[in-house]
Amino acid sequence: MLTSVGERVREERDQLERDFPKLQKFQGKPIKLDIGGFIFKTSLETLRKDTDSMLASMFSGRFVMKEQEDGSYFIDRDPTHFRFILNFLRTGKVIIPHDTIARDELLLEAEFYNIKPIIDKLNDPMDSQSAVQPVASEFTSSTLMNTEDKRVLLSWLSVKMNWRLIYKASRDGFRAADFHRCCDNKGETISVIHTTGGYLFGGYTDVPWTSGGTWKSSSQSFLFAFRSSALGNTPVKATVVNSDNAVSHRSGYCCTFGGGHNIYIADSSNTNSTSYSNWSDGSYYSYPPDLSCNGHWLVGQRNFQTRDVEVFGH
Repeated sequence: MLTSVGERVREERDQLERDFPKLQKFQGKPIKLDIGGFIFKTSLETLRKDTDSMLASMFSGRFVMKEQEDGSYFIDRDPTHFRFILNFLRTGKVIIPHDTIARDELLLEAEFYNIKPIIDKLNDPMDSQSAVQPVASEFTSSTLMNTEDKRVLLSWLSVKMNWRLIYKASRDGFRAADFHRCCDNKGETISVIHTTGGYLFGGYTDVPWTSGGTWKSSSQSFLFAFRSSALGNTPVKATVVNSDNAVSHRSGYCCTFGGGHNIYIADSSNTNSTSYSNWSDGSYYSYPPDLSCNGHWLVGQRNFQTRDVEVFGH
């Protein structure tokens, strides 16, 4: 018996020694996954969180993983619902879409990756009865957000109530005066920004926009990205850290959030690259999970030019 135990211990030790060189290559840097052509970035710790999952096995160090030229690891699957898989591994919380078709699609992905908590949740008869079709009345006028973007944004909002388009730069004008004419004193708003580089992001604030030339305080405001430079197509939410500098109200600015600024949309933003994003040290709005010390993670550089801006209110 002792011999058997001793042999098993030696065998496990030898296996660890053989696996260590393979595992070491993953350490100390974000892991870049190419899921069906879309890039997701995360940590080794996250990928190995669920020890029974296929992802944990892939990155256990026991297999030779072939990197693509850009350093990513390719998995030939539909990327649409991979964020649910990744966010479960990050937080341990099972969050699933309300749309019944999306739930069926997610179940296929959860079974492929062998994420049992998500599989169990989706197969729960009581939970499946609560599935509803997506709210069709929200953000219907948006030409920038797709259906999944809208669902994600709704899940981040504490109150869902018929958001309507009150400003669209390509329709109403890109001047700061146009923005304030349409958006000032209109209550809570959601701004969605699309750049010429294809990035899509924005911010929510419960503070009505004004032209008063001051900072406005808010503990409810948040920023978000649907398509960003560092995180690809992974939707992320950044909560406010310094509530005193949540939003900047100036007559010469369009929608502007955070000191520094985290997001600054300039006057005539479609004809110049004065608009910029600077995350600084994360002291105004939080960094997304698994990402830090990258002041230009949103668009890959400081300055950018907008293709369109949409603002929704009630």
